[in-house]
Amino acid sequence: MNSQFKVLMAACSLVGMGMLLQLAIVTFGLSATTIVITFSAILLAVWLHHIFRKEKRVPMELFRALANGDHTLGLPSNHPLRQDFRSAQAQMQAAQLAAEQQVQFIDAVFSHMDLAMLICNDHGRIIEQSAAVTKLLGLKIKHIDALASNNPQISDFINKTLKNSRQTFSWQNNELHDTLYIQVSTLWIQTKLYKVITLQSIKEELNAKEQHAYKQLTKVLTHEVANSITPLSSMAQTCIALLPDSLSFDEEEDKQDLHLALSTLASRSAHLSEFIQEFRKLSSLPAPQLTTVDLGELLKNIKQLFCMQHTGVTFMTEVPDNARCVLDINQIEQVLINLCKNAVEALDICDQNNPMITLKIIKNDRNKLCVDIIDNGPGITEQAQAMMFVPFYTTKQQGSGIGLSLSRQIMLQHGGELVYLQKPQGACFRCIFG
Repeated sequence: MNSQFKVLMAACSLVGMGMLLQLAIVTFGLSATTIVITFSAILLAVWLHHIFRKEKRVPMELFRALANGDHTLGLPSNHPLRQDFRSAQAQMQAAQLAAEQQVQFIDAVFSHMDLAMLICNDHGRIIEQSAAVTKLLGLKIKHIDALASNNPQISDFINKTLKNSRQTFSWQNNELHDTLYIQVSTLWIQTKLYKVITLQSIKEELNAKEQHAYKQLTKVLTHEVANSITPLSSMAQTCIALLPDSLSFDEEEDKQDLHLALSTLASRSAHLSEFIQEFRKLSSLPAPQLTTVDLGELLKNIKQLFCMQHTGVTFMTEVPDNARCVLDINQIEQVLINLCKNAVEALDICDQNNPMITLKIIKNDRNKLCVDIIDNGPGITEQAQAMMFVPFYTTKQQGSGIGLSLSRQIMLQHGGELVYLQKPQGACFRCIFG
């Protein structure tokens, strides 16, 4: 059809050319040769213009095809740009493939790395982040400013950093307090600023150093104090035994005072010896002997033990089915008994009309098994919250300040944590199992 159309157009052109030739001869008296040459020149100019425009469009179409990644555009085999176009096309394809491979490689690295890493631009928008970021922070962020909701100092530090820098910050991830070591590295790519941010939790390292320091301190103190207390207690008991009944004083009260002083010295020395034995537990805590235990049964046993001893307090348990955990049952029993004992003492002090203690098993946001010990007493003051896990700190007149610190060390040795949760009323201690 296309070839027939071209033939028809050529025939029409010849007919039109003949008619114009005849008209020119009649009108202007020009010779046929002059008219043919003139007309041919016009046709040649039109044809050359058409060829020029066509050839001009070819490079534009080629560059547009390369820019858009269109590989369907082809050129005739005898076209002078064919070879160059194919070479440029191959290079563009190779560059595109290499870029895609790099993106896939970076995505694979970020998805598998345990290190929490972020990459953001100079406006704070997150370009890439590893899966460990969500695990560490407890949230997935799209902009650095999202960190300000927990600690504004972190977002300010990152936004204002224009050179490599590092710093530590506190972080609250649900019920857990954490300490983050944040390092920011800056780089320029084609006049654009990018920041590579790494976040590491150093809480375990700090806890390990803290426990080591406490153990070293307790070893020194128990050794020095025990060496002094033991002879005193023994000497006081000996002196009491050596006092003859026939011993007389000018005043009978003097004899009674002497006997009272020696008895007091002996009892206080014995009390200090017991305190040192408790003190030694911080530095000689044995490694947990792990077995699989049903936490629900353990809580029921604790409840039964306290119900028999404290009939005026209501004990409740909330336990799901098959709440099994790997732990040292003797050590965890010690933790739960200590926490329940503290709760009972707090309820006795506040004289609660309906004293109640609840032992509840839950799973936190990280899907870790937890035991909550909750009472409806007066709660704990902010000052006490800041110091309650420090050894020897106590708000009780007869307390040693060892119980909570020892309980926390037991939970840490189990790969977990002991934390205090703020409640509208009462106190809540949570044992988190690793």
